[in-house]
Amino acid sequence: MPLSLAKPPGETSRIKAVIFDMDGLLLDTETLSFQSFVTTASRYDLVVGIDDYRGMIGLNAATGIDILRAMLPPQLDAVTFKNEWLDIYRQLLVGDVPVKAGAHAVLKSLHQVNMPCAVATSSSGRKARDMLTRTGLMPYLQHVTGGDEVPAGKPAPDVYLDVAQKLGVAADDCLAFEDSNNGTTAAIAAGMKVIQIPDLAPSNRPPNPPSFQICSSLTEAAALIGLQIEDLSEPKYTPGPQPD
Repeated sequence: MPLSLAKPPGETSRIKAVIFDMDGLLLDTETLSFQSFVTTASRYDLVVGIDDYRGMIGLNAATGIDILRAMLPPQLDAVTFKNEWLDIYRQLLVGDVPVKAGAHAVLKSLHQVNMPCAVATSSSGRKARDMLTRTGLMPYLQHVTGGDEVPAGKPAPDVYLDVAQKLGVAADDCLAFEDSNNGTTAAIAAGMKVIQIPDLAPSNRPPNPPSFQICSSLTEAAALIGLQIEDLSEPKYTPGPQPD
């Protein structure tokens, strides 16, 4: 059965809430994070590439630091490296926060059909709410949960289950939009239907409609669920300071 926002009798699986990842899905921040990772590594004469970075996409800080520690030479402290990486990344976000194409249009269209929307991110809740506010996306969201606000980060399902509970919607009635494989694993483990829109890393699992599907963009994913989008213009986002 195809996914749909509506429910023609016997034809579709009803969606009652849509939950979005943030980095690499709504915000085009994974590229900036990767650039910051490469810059930090170069300060220590280390050569790193996209494959080194991909394993950390979608993880919270605690899990990511373990992977980073295993990657770095033993004489290099992973926490020190990560702090330098974050400093560079924050500087890149002092001005405009880049928004993914279609993010405003899709969220606005979901809002117009009274579809509850929320964010489940591996970033800290404070950072997420700041960036979503600065980009003008926050008014479309009923709730935001960060990876630091649940017991276990992605690929554990905690952040998705927390958002579903806050929305008052059963997990199997939720549709999750994800870019990362770790995030996709988390949403599937939560029992949600998932549309993956890969960003820096390709999907590592085959499509399994209707519970798991892969799209190339947010607008393609919107069309898949029958969402009508009338205005694809993207509002200008607002520069502002990053929180500590």
